[in-house]
Amino acid sequence: MIAWTIVQLLVLVWAIRTLWKYFTASGGNKLGLPEPPGPYGLPVVGYMPFLGSEPHLAFAKLSQKYGDIFQVQLGTQKVVVLNSLDAIKEAYIKDASFAGRPNSASIQIFLKSSLSSFSFRSGNAQCKLLRKIAIKALGMFSSSRNSRLEAVVGEANEELHAELEALSGQSFDPQQNIFDCVAGVIGTILFGLDFSNKDALLKPILSINQKFANFFATGTVLDSLPLGPLIMRHKVKDFVEGIKPFNELIDKHVTEHMVHCEEEDDVRDVADAVALAAKQTPTDLKQQLQLTDDRIRCIASDLFGAGFATVMETFRWAINVLAAFPDVQERARRELAEVCGDRPLRLTDRSNIPYNEAVLLETFRFSSLLTLSLPHSTMEDTTLRGYFIPKGTTIFSNLFAHHYNSQYFPDPESFKPDRFLTADGKLDADKAQLVIPFGVGKRRCVGENLARQELSLLVGRLLQKFEIRQDPNNPVNVRDGKTGFTRAPIQTPLIFKKLAL
Repeated sequence: MIAWTIVQLLVLVWAIRTLWKYFTASGGNKLGLPEPPGPYGLPVVGYMPFLGSEPHLAFAKLSQKYGDIFQVQLGTQKVVVLNSLDAIKEAYIKDASFAGRPNSASIQIFLKSSLSSFSFRSGNAQCKLLRKIAIKALGMFSSSRNSRLEAVVGEANEELHAELEALSGQSFDPQQNIFDCVAGVIGTILFGLDFSNKDALLKPILSINQKFANFFATGTVLDSLPLGPLIMRHKVKDFVEGIKPFNELIDKHVTEHMVHCEEEDDVRDVADAVALAAKQTPTDLKQQLQLTDDRIRCIASDLFGAGFATVMETFRWAINVLAAFPDVQERARRELAEVCGDRPLRLTDRSNIPYNEAVLLETFRFSSLLTLSLPHSTMEDTTLRGYFIPKGTTIFSNLFAHHYNSQYFPDPESFKPDRFLTADGKLDADKAQLVIPFGVGKRRCVGENLARQELSLLVGRLLQKFEIRQDPNNPVNVRDGKTGFTRAPIQTPLIFKKLAL
């Protein structure tokens, strides 16, 4: 009876919205331009039932019929999908009106329940200043005399390598080891955390990672139906309760850093740099934008959440594909030996290891971790390639469709690092720019450079110490991924054989 009542309410809301749109449509598009084409959907739910478990593939198929720019109705949410690099760049680089974030239920619930400062907020003046402060803080950390990225990765690697060596020759799933390693690196870089007590410090991070991926999955009932938060109230409550320990952990360490830093020589980690950047921001500007030091401190929270998940899952993708393609692995290892000899890989070596850098680029492309990137929304009525796009429209950029576009990447289903090398074996800078795992434009990920450096060291130093093999009885699946907020790698048992020195 209750379920039937909810259905009736949904139909009523849908009917009212449809009639409202019909009677107000004549004045809505003052430019007289058409909206993007797209498929019809069902009453109330729109195109949601046809997305399946992999929306990026459904959207890529629709683009074959409707073009690089089309729109779909997901319940009450109108979504415009961009399926080519040119369309994505045209929207995100040239037009500031695409810099918003959707006013969706999931994002609003997250903002009210977390310490998030700018990643999930629309691109207003306050958000722009927070982004500038984040970029300044990251630059301050990397240029500080106390910057310890290589040393931090080295310490985490030693522990990871010791764990792998202890199981040398055995088949096992290294996911927990990878998680511990990456959490240790990002925790130390951002907060100077000591992760020796792993169970106490890492448990909140581990729990939030999967909850976050499920909560922000594309086309969920939560975001797409008028009564989504009511229908999904148990899921909402579970998410809000689940992120509290993570918030408390981050808030504790961010607050501790506010009393330390007075000048750049005091910077020990990114949280110190954020605290110093907050102190250096003019008071009148903060007052003008209603920006508190508490809000600025939350930048460190954003950097932690984004940097951890992206690096961890990309690291696992790299390990999986290297196990699946032993010829690629061996060639990368030979290059490392020629350049580094017996010493560990350094960041200054990156310009001399083009094949290893190409392997990382191909891993970004092949995995397409953020298949649809973070959603944008239009902050005002705007146009794109002759189409009218109303204010408040959600925008998806289908990075997977671009990364698997044969126009840019011939034979896209194959793992081919050579596609990023010139005829004389150097890294092709123009082709490298075609891989956009961190987005493009005004909302490109601010931690991109740090993530690339970290991954280069993690993958390269692992290859210097171990041969990664598949389990003959359980081959690695690199053709599929676990879909959700990200296209996470399939967790499979692997064998790590310690190399003879």
